[in-house]
Formats: sequence, structure tokens, C-alpha cells
Amino acid sequence: MSGRARTTPWGGRRSDLPTQAGRDAADDEARVEGLRELVRRLRTDAGLTQTELAVRMRTTQSSIARLERGGTRPTLETLEKVARAVGADLVVAVGANLARQGTIAELQSRGFAVVRRATRFS
Repeated sequence: MSGRARTTPWGGRRSDLPTQAGRDAADDEARVEGLRELVRRLRTDAGLTQTELAVRMRTTQSSIARLERGGTRPTLETLEKVARAVGADLVVAVGANLARQGTIAELQSRGFAVVRRATRFS
């Protein structure tokens, strides 16, 4: 047996929480966990080590490790740096049913503003 504690995703415990505030907190944590997993997937899909990503983001490997394991909550600025470092777009949108809208180009063609697009790392 490994020395790591077994964890349950926040979403898996949501129904066990007695209060709406507790369920809301669990939902929030589940969303943050999704961002952490996204950061790790973007990094690995780009073929980067934590150290290589850290260099591109001008931070430390330990900061990347904390971000990926949940020791910190990612800020919008951090997500912008991740996107730039791996050559991805970061889209933050506010509106009804945007998840069904599709790509950035589709959002723009429907009149949504893309405030800032991450530029590729150079």
C-alpha cells in the first residue's frame, strides 16, 4: 500500500453535504480541480516537464507542482501564462449557455468579444 491518502473527488461527496453552502463549496472545489487537471493535461500534451513549463511562465517548478496537485488556486493571470506557455487560447466568457457555443471563431461570429487571446510562447 502506498503512503498516499486516498481521496474522493469533491463532486463525489456533494450529495453527502447537509447544507447548500457546503454543496456550493464542493461545486466550487470541483471546478477548481478541473482547472488543475486541465493545466496538467495542457503541459503533458505540449510535451513539457514541470520545469520546462515553469521556465516559460517565469516561475518555479515547485509552483507548477503546487498548482497541479492542488496546493494553490489558479488565478486568471496564472491561467493566461499557462495558455501562452503551451500555445493555447484562454477564453473567459460570460453569457447564457456559452458551453454549447463552440470555438472562439464561433463565439466571435455570434457577437461575443474575445477580450484577450494568449500569444504563442516565443
